[in-house]
Amino acid sequence: MKFIHTADWHLGNTMHDIERSEETGAFLDWLKKEIEAVGAQALVIAGDVFDVVNPSNVAKTQYYKFLASLLKTGCSNVVVVGGNHDSGALLDAPAEVLAALNIKVVGSINNRSVDDLVVELKDAQENVIGICCAVPFMRDLELEQFYRFSEKSGESQDGAESEKATGEELLKRLYADVYKRAVEMRGERDIPIIATGHLYASNLSGRNEEGRNEENVGSETGNVPEKSDDDGVREVVGTLGNVSVDSFPGELDYVALGHIHYASMVAKNPKVRYSGSPFVMGFDEANCKHCVLAVDVQPSGMPSVQKLEVPRTLRFEQFKGDLKTLKQKLRDLEKELVANLKDDVIRTYVDLLLTSGEFVNLNDALEADEIGKHFVVKRHRISHDILRKNSVGIDDGIESTQQFNEKDYFKMLIAANAAEGEGPEMVQQKYDKFINLFNEAVSKAHEV
Repeated sequence: MKFIHTADWHLGNTMHDIERSEETGAFLDWLKKEIEAVGAQALVIAGDVFDVVNPSNVAKTQYYKFLASLLKTGCSNVVVVGGNHDSGALLDAPAEVLAALNIKVVGSINNRSVDDLVVELKDAQENVIGICCAVPFMRDLELEQFYRFSEKSGESQDGAESEKATGEELLKRLYADVYKRAVEMRGERDIPIIATGHLYASNLSGRNEEGRNEENVGSETGNVPEKSDDDGVREVVGTLGNVSVDSFPGELDYVALGHIHYASMVAKNPKVRYSGSPFVMGFDEANCKHCVLAVDVQPSGMPSVQKLEVPRTLRFEQFKGDLKTLKQKLRDLEKELVANLKDDVIRTYVDLLLTSGEFVNLNDALEADEIGKHFVVKRHRISHDILRKNSVGIDDGIESTQQFNEKDYFKMLIAANAAEGEGPEMVQQKYDKFINLFNEAVSKAHEV
């Protein structure tokens, strides 16, 4: 059985207020062509279809139009599960209508049974070619309620046992239960069984520090690259935030995961994978290749997995260094873009981080040199090290892992917006003035 594994579309995302509907539209057009080119019989979307629980009409229109467009292809099955960014209720609302088109949607496990999570996959001639255990993102409480609901329905007799189980134990039990049901459904047919999930698994392959995808980095220690606050990944709360590969039955022929935004294997297991997001979700991913996975899976065998790199329709660059280095990188980028003006140049957005040297107001420094007319500097920041040493007055010997309080962060904010020549003393004066005004306002409020 051939299928496409993808996840984390985050339709409607506007990273740093960048309009991305044209980019997502281009991806969906490309994906349809790739589905046809590889002869995929199914499409599996492993969560985070949308970026927010209440997506825009544009995002919803793109989603439904794309699903409808697949009816004209050889892809006769679609499986969609909810992620932690999705509204399960929103995804589930048209589920019955979409089911008539061989589109299985499981936005959440609320009020569902094990049977509801297992679906046969069929080819164009209605022959069953595989079975999918469609498991969405779940919180610990939803798992507990799922088994209480199942027990009330007479599907389970070990209620006391489930009440004592941890979230990870319940998750392992759920995957065992859906796999057992899939085996019963398969019978004597020689067809593969796959599953989905949207969670954070431990012992991932990672990315090296330049941001390139690498299959083996971090796999020996179980570490993963440090999560940026710019990558769109919300922390998974509860025990589902650190799931081991043992939670998935080893007999499954493939597990299609979502939540992590780069392609990765879990515990070096080629059958348990993240496809990653097809889009750059943070400037720290600027140099990463994004892809979808074309999977050819056979029962009781290792899957053949091909990474299909997604073409970029927006360009993102992240530059770090002192002021001289940043200016030179921007000049080089400008020269490159000007040299390629005759080509179909894509929109380019830049993130700057001043990591060394003296404190300066980056905005003023760049405007003075009039750097860059063919790209947009979307964000410029100053490292905490520079702010500590030059503006806030915190001891230079404190390491970068220092935990700041609210006062420190407010001083940093004042320093980051200081005019040229305003040193630590002026920053402190502005801070003191604001605090005095704030205290006066609070006193007057109490008097009223």
